[in-house]
Amino acid sequence: MAILCVGQYVADIVVRPVGGLPAPGTAAPVEEVELLSGGCAANTAAVLAKLGADARLAALIGRDALGDAALQKAGVDVEAVTRDAGAPTSAAIVLVDAAGGRSFFYRSGGNELLANRHVADATIRAAAIVHVGGGLKLIHLDLAELMRRAKSFGAVTSLDTDWDIFANWLARLRDALPMIDYLMTNEEEATLLTGKDDPGEAARDLLARGAKAVVIKRGEHGALLATESGVSEFPAYRVEVRDTTCAGDAFAGGFLFGVSQSMALDESVRLGNAAGALSTTQISHRGVTSLGAVRRLMGEPRG
Repeated sequence: MAILCVGQYVADIVVRPVGGLPAPGTAAPVEEVELLSGGCAANTAAVLAKLGADARLAALIGRDALGDAALQKAGVDVEAVTRDAGAPTSAAIVLVDAAGGRSFFYRSGGNELLANRHVADATIRAAAIVHVGGGLKLIHLDLAELMRRAKSFGAVTSLDTDWDIFANWLARLRDALPMIDYLMTNEEEATLLTGKDDPGEAARDLLARGAKAVVIKRGEHGALLATESGVSEFPAYRVEVRDTTCAGDAFAGGFLFGVSQSMALDESVRLGNAAGALSTTQISHRGVTSLGAVRRLMGEPRG
């Protein structure tokens, strides 16, 4: 079963540990500086591939050095990635503190230029699941049209929001919600989408607006699943946290893998929680090595 991830593809420059910016004209030592491929869609596809899925990626990057670096996606089919000499590759400097928390400097590029014409019908038809990663940053992608096209070809649809640096929030998402089978977001984003501070109330609001199921990622508090049957909470798995950069994307990969294997939604959320937790144990999503590793963590006590 092919899973197509559409959306963010970013060159990430990860710096850790960062306690704060040095004063102008001075320098501070760090332990690690790495150039990695990242972005919500690309990270989720990479995790899916490591879990054993047929993972495919549709995105837009530049014909530049950062694009060359980003295009290293072992195990992911990147045939539908468009390279455009007129578009810089989207890039982020990721500052990771000693506790694994992260801050970003983000430079717009191919993500913001990705449009529906870059995602061919044949690419969508070949997928059983079509997932949009980082939907709220993809300002030239008509989310409703893409989801409608995917549904017309019989695909299951999924979307992970990401932080909306353009502050469009629900206005960007509203028309697409009735075509989304699985909507994923986090607590802060859910509040800005709905105006509701309680994650359960926010999830119910998004259900009422058309999403078939809503998953709210809650970091160290685990995740919440809302369907027409009710709202359920799932605690996080305990791990030693090193870097939280890809945790949400890894959760999406674990959850979608469960969906692709026809697992119950509760089990899919637990799989997402375990993949997200493992990803925090190393930089980027390196902590997720295989389905077996995720399963082993799921066998440990939760809470």
